[in-house]
Amino acid sequence: MKNQISLDIKKPCSENWESFTSTSDGGFCSSCSKTVIDFTKMNDDEILNFFNNQTKQTCGRFRSDQLKHYTYSKPLNIRPGFSLLKAGLISLFVFLASRPSFAAPTNERAKLEVVQSFDQQEKNRPVDLDYLIKGVVKSKDDGQPMPGVNILVKGSTEGTISDANGQFVFPRRLKEGDVLIFSFIGFDTMEYVVRKDANETIELTMGLSYSIMLGEVAVEQVYKPKQSGIKRTWQKVKSLF
Repeated sequence: MKNQISLDIKKPCSENWESFTSTSDGGFCSSCSKTVIDFTKMNDDEILNFFNNQTKQTCGRFRSDQLKHYTYSKPLNIRPGFSLLKAGLISLFVFLASRPSFAAPTNERAKLEVVQSFDQQEKNRPVDLDYLIKGVVKSKDDGQPMPGVNILVKGSTEGTISDANGQFVFPRRLKEGDVLIFSFIGFDTMEYVVRKDANETIELTMGLSYSIMLGEVAVEQVYKPKQSGIKRTWQKVKSLF
């Protein structure tokens, strides 16, 4: 079964993308009178969907990391009988989980004292020695927020990642001179040096590190090797759930 494709540009085009007339799908090249599809902002699923429905030759603009093997995901094959069984098990779990539980009495006074002690420690912290660093990471290419960016203190494993809106708050306070490393696959690594009075929201932009290629796309079908009997049996068992 053909369930993979491989994309490549055998002969990269030397035309200047900036000179193309902008279109909804990319840019129109007047030299060859073709629309060049801009794939650089597409994810793997969008690229697969495009070539699954495309029958004619395509000229495209790609990041070099996008010229690779792609695998089509298999549709779920759920049997009605097992669906009912799973629904019954889930209902039983919800019923058991919703039964009232009795918690042991807590010492509210002790809890209050702990909170007060923690607040007092925060008040006693010298605010002029360390800083809470927060901010947002954006793409230099389109100005959009970048989720999933790794943010580490240089020379350590302490860090965090940006959220779905590209925002982050470092989990601990940092001192003047500490260096934060921002990294994301396919983008240039960036550094940020904590300066004095740095209690502010920073905005950092990251640029693509991969080269951009233009040209006619070569789409090759890739055959997946047949699975062994044991592996096929295991895949069938997993498909039931």
